[in-house]
Amino acid sequence: MHSAEFKTLRESLGLTISTLVKVIDVDERTLRKWEAGKKQPPQGVVDTLEGFDTLVNKTAATIFEAHQESMKNGGQQGVVLERFVEVEDLVKAYPAFEGLPTMTFGVVLFRVRQKFIDLGVPVSIIYAKA
Repeated sequence: MHSAEFKTLRESLGLTISTLVKVIDVDERTLRKWEAGKKQPPQGVVDTLEGFDTLVNKTAATIFEAHQESMKNGGQQGVVLERFVEVEDLVKAYPAFEGLPTMTFGVVLFRVRQKFIDLGVPVSIIYAKA
């Protein structure tokens, strides 16, 4: 994976450099070298990031489908998506997000939001009540 693609993927997942170094347990200088193209990231790290992207996409698809089904059954006019404030609440609802920041779930919600906007469905994002 090219260094620019690696950095773009990290950013698209809502992962800061400081968060990713904790998640994959690597030195920040090493990560910066990967992103600058001075070193190639190991395939295992690339696979991990791609796995996070798959998780985000699958979660977004699941949430989208669930809301579409609710709209069919209940005649809702719009969609309200809930964002988590605390990581603990996120992990309770979505255990696969263990170790990831709530910002990454924000990426999920934004992808779902865009799908509904593309369909002309009103959508809003609120904070979930703990």
